This record gives sequence, structure tokens and C-alpha cells, in this order.
Amino acid sequence: MQTKSTGLMKGRTAFQELKRAITNAPVLGTPDYDKTVYLFCHCNETSTGYKPIAYYSALLDPVMKGHYPCEQALATAAFAVQESTTIVMGSPLTLYVEHAVFAILQKSKSTLTTQRVSGYEVILSVSSLQVVQCHTVNPGTFFAHPFSDDEQVHDCANYTPEEESKVGEDPIPGSTLLFVDGSSFIDQETGIRHSGAVVVEAEQQGSSDTLQIVSQIPLPLHFSAQVAELIAIIEALQPAEGLDSAYVTTTVNSSIHRWERRGFLKSDGSPVMQKDLLAQLVKALTLPSKVVVIKCAAHTNQQDLVSRGNALADWAAKEAAKTSLNYSEQDEHTLGMMTSR
Repeated sequence: MQTKSTGLMKGRTAFQELKRAITNAPVLGTPDYDKTVYLFCHCNETSTGYKPIAYYSALLDPVMKGHYPCEQALATAAFAVQESTTIVMGSPLTLYVEHAVFAILQKSKSTLTTQRVSGYEVILSVSSLQVVQCHTVNPGTFFAHPFSDDEQVHDCANYTPEEESKVGEDPIPGSTLLFVDGSSFIDQETGIRHSGAVVVEAEQQGSSDTLQIVSQIPLPLHFSAQVAELIAIIEALQPAEGLDSAYVTTTVNSSIHRWERRGFLKSDGSPVMQKDLLAQLVKALTLPSKVVVIKCAAHTNQQDLVSRGNALADWAAKEAAKTSLNYSEQDEHTLGMMTSR
């Protein structure tokens, strides 16, 4: 342990000495405003090469830490341009970055807040700024990226991370068909809240089909509908193709892995609601080879399989909720172990 600690201290000391060396003259040059300023950025390493006039580095904020490298590069590009304004002072500026930041900006409108996207647009739309996806040596990475005509350039617009590619939105032919639902309501006579969750399986044989309740779980009285829905889908642990919850559908299909990388923390550093259940959901999603979660229309009164399965899940969840009890902490711990098995 002492040897490891000594090595870490030596590494920190060497880093601090290097940082002081590259940020002092004669390493840094003075800006020449008759020439274009070239700005290289990368979301992890710092810069070297050319004739540097400044170095910038910063930690990503908690929100961007949860996003993928393409979106992090967008945030880094905006940071680099904004930080360099005091030196560039409106002179022509060329930003070299490995990612197609404008394509990322358009794609990220569904995953980033309007305020954040607007801020990036303002920073990167300055008339004196030219953004170039790096096809040469980028000092921001310490590596060469020649990108010849025969070499495929990273396509930010069509990039799909591996962990998200498992969670689809289109039905899987021949897969297990499950309907899950959670219910939480207040009894108008007693004023007591009731909560429950259910999993219904559909079996299709030729032209006929049957529906069977495979799991019906009464939950603690204070559990919300969102908690009940999360427990239901965790309980299923199989590819789910029937779900009438917009909350769970959005959570699984859009944001669950982003929240995981952020440690399930909000922008202010506080944990999100249902943090433990979301962590269990991440584990549950790794069990099948592919998961499909589809929001189906509720209360349609139709007789097709999806409508009947969804209606049965809705009814069964309410029935499970009617038997819910005032669970103790130990009971809730047992429930958590059950849903994470």
C-alpha cells in the first residue's frame, strides 16, 4: 500500500510540474491577430503541438458526464470556443474536433434540454468561427487521425451505443409477449392509498391465443404508480412487448443508461427518485439478448390481443393493489431482493 501511495504522489507531482511548464513562457506564444487562430479540442486529453498560445481544461458538468462521447465533444467544443474568447477577441477562429458537432447538435435536441441546446447554438454560430471535423493530426488527442478517402470517418449522426442497441422499439417476431402494469390509487371511502404490480403473459398457438397472469404483487401503501410500473417491468425480466406506461417506456428507451453513467444523480448532485429501482432495472435489462418496450394504447375496449392483454394487466394490477399492506422496512427490503433476483 505504501509503494502504491508513493507512486501516486510522484505521478501527481510530475503532472503538476508539467502543467506549470506548458503554461509559462517560452512554451506559450503570443497571439498574432493578423492570422487565423486554430483551436483543437477533445473531451479528455489536453493539447500539444503547433505553437500554443493557451491551454484550457475543465471537468464536464454532472449532466454531460452521463452522455456519450459524441455529445461530450459537443459540450467540449462549446466550452473551448467560449473560454478562448478573451484571447481570440473576434478574430477568425477555426475549431478542429473529431466529431461532427453540428450533426450532434441536431440529434441531441431529443436528449438535451432546450436551454442547453440553445446555448451551444449561440456559441457555435459565431460568424468568425469555422468548425472542422479533424482529418489531420489533432493536438487535442495526442494521436494522428489521417482519415484518408478510403477510411471510414466516425459517423456521429448515426452512432448508437452498444448498450442502447439492445433496447428496441419494434416488436421481435417469435419472442415472449408480456404485458406489465402498475397501479396506485386512493380509496375514496377510506382515504388509503393502494399499490400493486402485475405481469401478464400472452401465449399464441396458431389462430388462438390465451392470457395468463404470471405475477401479481401487492406493494407498500405509499408506493407511487411510477414505482409500481418499474417493479412490474423488473419482475418481468424478459423481452416486453406490451406496456401502457409512458413513464417506463421513456425511461427504458431513452434515458436509463444515461442516468446510470451519471450515478443516478441530478444536475445539482442529488439522487433521482427511485434510484435503487432504476439500478435494478439496468441489471434486469441485461438478462435477455434483446428487450423491446412498446407503449400500447390504454382503455381502447378493442378485442385484439394487445388491447385484451393490456386491459387484463390493468385490472390485475388494481386487484393486486387492493390487497396491499402497510409494509415494514424489512418487508420492503425483501420486496427489493425479490424484484432484483
